[in-house]
Amino acid sequence: MSSDIIFTRKDQHLVYSLKENVQARGVTTLLECVRFVHQTVLEANFSDVDVSTKFLGYEVAAPIVISGMTGGTPMGGKVNAMLAEVAQRLKVPIGVGSQRAALKDRAAVETFRVVREKAPDVPVIANIGASQVSMGLSAGEVQELLDMVGADALAVHLNPLQEVLQPEGEPSFKNFLGNLREIVKSVKVPVILKQTGEGFSRESALKIADTGVKGVDVGGAGGTSFAVIEGLRARYAGLDLHEEIAFEFAGWGIPTAASVLEVRSALPDILLIATGGIRSGLDAAKVIRLGADFAGLALPVLKEVYYRGVEGGYRFLEKVIRELKIAVFLTGGRTLADLKNAPIVITGELKDWVVQRGLRV
Repeated sequence: MSSDIIFTRKDQHLVYSLKENVQARGVTTLLECVRFVHQTVLEANFSDVDVSTKFLGYEVAAPIVISGMTGGTPMGGKVNAMLAEVAQRLKVPIGVGSQRAALKDRAAVETFRVVREKAPDVPVIANIGASQVSMGLSAGEVQELLDMVGADALAVHLNPLQEVLQPEGEPSFKNFLGNLREIVKSVKVPVILKQTGEGFSRESALKIADTGVKGVDVGGAGGTSFAVIEGLRARYAGLDLHEEIAFEFAGWGIPTAASVLEVRSALPDILLIATGGIRSGLDAAKVIRLGADFAGLALPVLKEVYYRGVEGGYRFLEKVIRELKIAVFLTGGRTLADLKNAPIVITGELKDWVVQRGLRV
């Protein structure tokens, strides 16, 4: 596969995300089914609320991750630079998009390296796809990815739906678990498995329990859908059959709220990040209450920096963090540990999911 094809696809993903409605169809995060029980009699000042925490041993200001999105093209590099400035100012972790392009074309390296240059004091998460792992990514290539961004962790993204829908996709995962174990052994940083919009099930979580993986990013359904994005790519390329199939799967996946409960039921001690349709600090508070340690945001931050620059991205995430603090305060707490024990009510489809899947809240 030529690097030109990779570059074109990456820019298409960015442009469609920014200019089109790429929301999943017919499915939500199910966070609307989670309600906190408001506490009127409080025993703290709002100024006492502290949402600082640790990310794989690193002190960060809030349980918020700017999720890996892009890189590999000049446009992606500019976006990464702005996102990194936001992460540095807020002291929160940040990921990069898939670095496969930089393994094929050295000209793409700087579009990823810029993240560490602009964010020298926060955790940075490198990124490569599960299909590359399955097809035999070498230890030297993995180390190259880590060195490229001065990585504190490596995310291996899982996107089987996207790969099978792409005309140029590589839906090859036969040797994934064995190769993943070798990578975990070979690297000196923690490895995180990151879903990209289809969610993570309890069954999948149990499969990786003995691999040495330190974190899971559930990437649940209800936010950006790569089935929709691939459907749009097919539409504008005149690939009618690919478009029809892609939109058939535009609601596929495990909703974010359910996926958090699924993974936490199987892996009680793993670092758990909830991405997929997180749009506010209240959403972040809900996924943390359900069992996540961090909330990851992608599309809303991308739009803010693209249309309003670094200041727009900073203002948006500053608002998210303040909303999270308010949720902690109004549930009678001061810390994230208090939030994790706040009383909640679960209704509707999420309640049905909990009952039918035998999950604990």
